[in-house]
Amino acid sequence: MDPRLEQVPVVLALAEASGGDLAGLYVGGSLASGDYRPGISDIDAVALVEHRPGAPLRRAVVARHRQLGATALHCVYVARPEATDPTVKHWTWAFEELFRRPLGGIARAELLADPVVVHGPAPASWLPPMTVDAVRVAAAADLSGYWRTALRKKRVWHEDVYVDQAVTAVARADITVEQGRLATKSEAIAHLPRLGLREDIVAGVLRRRAGEGTSLTSVERSERGATVRRFVAYHLDRLDELVRVS
Repeated sequence: MDPRLEQVPVVLALAEASGGDLAGLYVGGSLASGDYRPGISDIDAVALVEHRPGAPLRRAVVARHRQLGATALHCVYVARPEATDPTVKHWTWAFEELFRRPLGGIARAELLADPVVVHGPAPASWLPPMTVDAVRVAAAADLSGYWRTALRKKRVWHEDVYVDQAVTAVARADITVEQGRLATKSEAIAHLPRLGLREDIVAGVLRRRAGEGTSLTSVERSERGATVRRFVAYHLDRLDELVRVS
């Protein structure tokens, strides 16, 4: 067993509960990179299945995840015949619901790098390879695909989780676009001052990542939200332009 799985027994519980439904089960993200923080980090799993899950399997997936009760465990169910197409939307369990979304380019790159293989064939046997340039483009595309829409939702930027995830995503994408490699969340947060984010905002991100609370007034949250929205919007445009001209 991969020693990294010792931190997340719920993944082994998922594998056991799934029985023969899964052709493979893998974990990327912070667990794979060695940056996992128990109680703080999400668990980014990918399940390989032979066919797109029909209604009976989807019901079973929902029941299993609800029984496990692990809100941090997210899992994309990738059908082997559709695995090579990055535009296909796969059934995904996340945020306590089942919905469809693509397996993004950075998630694919993580699976091809050093994933946690719970069982099944190596991801390189069913995922196409990615060049360094493809990874760079994927980083900018993944960032822009979600956060441009989020920029239109003014109120959500008062929430700590949006602030933390947004600025970390920007910094990770910057490192990948500039250097052609994947970056951990910890490395990304340390990179934020170089991108011009205010020290007090970075300090708040660090405290929450360490499991500490932060307290802001409604006025302070509004001001911080406006600052972070400008920061994210600027770097979205900058990174998109950098990828286009390179």
